Amino acid sequence: MRLIDFFDRSARRDPDSVFVKQGIVTRSYAQSRDATHRIAAALERDGFGPGTRVGVYLPNDWRGLEAMFGLFRAGCVMVPVNARNAVAQNVQILRDNGVAVLFYHSGFADEVAEVRAHCPGIARAICIDRDGDDDAMAQWMAPEGTVARAVPHTPQDLWTLYSTSGTTGRSKGVRHTHLTNLIASMDMLHALEVHGPKRHLVVAPMTHFAGTFLFALTITGGTHILMDSTEPEDILAAIERERAEILFLPPTLIYRMLAAPTREQHDYSSLHRFVYAAAPMAPQKLREAIAAFGPVMSNFYGQAEALGPIAFLPPQDHRPDDGPEWDRRLISVGRPSLLRQVAVQDEAGREQPVGTPGEVAIQSWGVTPGYEANPQATAGAFRDGWYLTGDIGVVDAGGYVTLVDRKTDMIISGGFNIYPAEVERVLLSHPAVIEAAVIGVPDSDWGEAVKALVELCDDAEVDGEDLIALCKSRLGSLRAPKSVEIRESLPRNATGKVLKRVLRAPYWEGLERKI
Repeated sequence: MRLIDFFDRSARRDPDSVFVKQGIVTRSYAQSRDATHRIAAALERDGFGPGTRVGVYLPNDWRGLEAMFGLFRAGCVMVPVNARNAVAQNVQILRDNGVAVLFYHSGFADEVAEVRAHCPGIARAICIDRDGDDDAMAQWMAPEGTVARAVPHTPQDLWTLYSTSGTTGRSKGVRHTHLTNLIASMDMLHALEVHGPKRHLVVAPMTHFAGTFLFALTITGGTHILMDSTEPEDILAAIERERAEILFLPPTLIYRMLAAPTREQHDYSSLHRFVYAAAPMAPQKLREAIAAFGPVMSNFYGQAEALGPIAFLPPQDHRPDDGPEWDRRLISVGRPSLLRQVAVQDEAGREQPVGTPGEVAIQSWGVTPGYEANPQATAGAFRDGWYLTGDIGVVDAGGYVTLVDRKTDMIISGGFNIYPAEVERVLLSHPAVIEAAVIGVPDSDWGEAVKALVELCDDAEVDGEDLIALCKSRLGSLRAPKSVEIRESLPRNATGKVLKRVLRAPYWEGLERKI
C-alpha cells in the first residue's frame, strides 16, 4: 500500500478523529481527505499527472500538509526543500530534480520569486495560505465534493526525491519509492512500539526527518500537532498542554530545553517516545534528559538514502547505571531495525570483527535505488548489493553499533587516524559546552592538527586549555585538540547539522591539498 492508501484507511476507520492541529485550527481526517481530493483533481486538471515533480517550499503548516497528501493522491513526486536552506541551494535542488509545480507559503514569497527566476521549468506556483489571488490554493483547488480519479501505481513507482544535506558540497536527489517508504514506516512503527493513534508533536521541519515520523504515524491514525515555535520554553509547555506522546528533536535543541528555566514547571508523563537523532547526544546530557522526561528517550539512526531508523536504541537500552558495558552502549545508535541488515565492513567489503572500525553498510528494500540523474554517484554508493553509508562504526558483541565518525571527517595526524566524533563527545561532556565541532587544520609537522570549535551554553564560561586538558585525560595527547576556539555560534544546515566544510574552508584556503 501507498502512504495515501494508509491515510484513506485511517479516514475510513475514524473520519472524525483529528489529523492535524495547529493553534486554533483543527482538521479531521475526513476534512483533510476531502481537501486532498480537491488538490489532486486540480493538479490533473492543469496537466500535472502521475510522475510530475512537485516541490514543497513550506514551514510546518496544516495547509501545506494537506497539499503534500494531495500531490501523493495525484501520483505526483514530492520534492521537499527546507525553507531554512540558502535560496541558492533550494534553486539547485528544484532545478536538478525537474520540478514543474511548487507549493509555497506567503512567508517565502520573495525567496520563491528568486527561485522561479532561476528555474524556468516551474510552470505553476501555488500559495497555500493566501486568499483571493490567482495563485491562492483556496481558489485554485477543484470544487468542494470533487473526488479525484484513482491513479495506477506499482510499489517501485517514484514517491519522493529527498535531498542529501549538502554538508560536504552539492545536494544530490535521493530517489524513494512507495516500497522504500513502506519499509521505513514499518521500521519506524516497530521501533516506536506504536500500534494505534498517537499524539505527535511536530517541531522539526515536516519537509525533512520529522516528515518521516508524520508519514509513519498517519498509518496508525495519529494526530499531528504542528508547532510554529522552536523556543525551548514553548516546546516544554506544548508537551504538557497537548499531551504529546511522540516527539523528535535534534540534540542541540534538547540541550536548550534541559537548560530552560521552566523545565521543572511542566508535566511530561504523556510522552511515549522522545527521539533524538541527526547527531550524537552527549552521555551526561542524555542522563539529564532521562531524569527530566522519564524513561522515554530513544536514539534513531537514519540517512536521506536509507530513511530511519536504520538502527535504534530504545528506552529499555538506556541503562546509565548498569556498568561500563551499558555506558558504552549509551553512545551507540543501537541495533539494526527489523527490516534492515547492517554490517561493518572493510574497504574490500569484508565484515569486520567486534570492536574493529569499518564502514557501516546496509541491505534493505528501504534503501534508495539510487540518485536522480547521477549514475556515477549511485555506482559509488553501492558495493555487492550493500549501500555504503559513509559512516565509520564499530559493533560490539551484542550487535550494538557505535558510530565513530563520518568517513570524510576523519583526521590523519602524524599518520594516525583520529575520529572527530570521539573528541566531540568528550567536549560535550563539559557542562559549559552545548555544541562542538572538531576539524583538521594544516600543520607543518603533523600534516593535520586537531582543532576544536565550541559553542557554549548561555552565560557559561570555560577556558580552552581546560577543554584540552579534559580531552587529554580521556583520550590521550594524540587525539586531544591542539587548539580550541570558542564561537558565538557554529554554522548549521537546515536540519541542525554543523557544516564542517564551512569551518574547514578558511584554514585550507590557497593550499593545494585539503588534507
